[in-house]
Amino acid sequence: MNKLTDYVLAIRTAGSPPVPNVAKTVDLVPGEGDAITSVINGLRASGLTPADFRARVIFLAPEGISGLATYAALCGFAGRRIDAYADGTVLEFSRLDRQAEAFVDAGKPSEFLVWAQVGGPTAEGVPTVQLGAGEQGLVSPEAASVIRYAARLRMVPPDTAREALAMFVLVAALRRRADDRFPYLSTGTEPAPVSKEDPNQGIDLEAVRREAARFRQEFRAARKGAEVVSPVPVSARNRRLAEANAVDIRELLRRLGSSPDERGLWYCPRPGRHSDGGQSPSVKVFGDNRARCHRCDPEKAGPVRLAVDVLDITPDEAANFILNSDRVINMCAA
Repeated sequence: MNKLTDYVLAIRTAGSPPVPNVAKTVDLVPGEGDAITSVINGLRASGLTPADFRARVIFLAPEGISGLATYAALCGFAGRRIDAYADGTVLEFSRLDRQAEAFVDAGKPSEFLVWAQVGGPTAEGVPTVQLGAGEQGLVSPEAASVIRYAARLRMVPPDTAREALAMFVLVAALRRRADDRFPYLSTGTEPAPVSKEDPNQGIDLEAVRREAARFRQEFRAARKGAEVVSPVPVSARNRRLAEANAVDIRELLRRLGSSPDERGLWYCPRPGRHSDGGQSPSVKVFGDNRARCHRCDPEKAGPVRLAVDVLDITPDEAANFILNSDRVINMCAA
């Protein structure tokens, strides 16, 4: 189970709890406009960039359900689920099964469902299903079919932030196609829908996700139009770091005390960070000479970065270690 101190970046919104001991916090406060526009405007004003989500990021949820639209925007902007802190608990949503295959449905309904509802009181004119008790929300095959196959789904979440977020992530995963498919955030009291695109059914969290994903694409488009400048000579220091990063990372793992199992997974050289003391192999080596422990690393790491993290040394010291050298680079000349 992760702790708040395991995260590099915490994202707050209106009503979020204070968070100590996190390296960086960013405020995402919804701006003016309708429910969708205000959240996206808040995202734009926050200063967040896609690069921020390469680190370990957590969303600090306010009490109740008011943070769901903001969380949906963050997932769309990040291009993945992010973890959340709600009601005093870290919720590790990024590690949940993406397909929700554990829940078997009863097959496609006999009639095409334009609208359906999950949670809340039975809605007039809208097929309504419930999730069972428990943090993961037990799902019957019949309920799974309605949630999975309805063209539009209203979700009436529980009142607490923790349970509301857990329900939202589960429902979105059940509806997943290429990506998680988000429901409408509903009170359950909206009038029966009159069309597939009825705007009066709550907040369309899928529209929030898509708008946030479009905002992310703007950063990519800006990079494509970047000005081409003359190349800068590579410094001696950077050449040495590149040389160290070219060393086979499997050789480095062995020097750090690791070894592979019969499946090719390696034992983590940071066993103290594992609840089982590193008894289970958790490091995967990739073809680009990088490796990642699913417990310790937010993303793949090359030899220098891995040595820095394991040995708690500087990048230059890591290069010396990898290259079996005591060479000192003149930083001024470099």
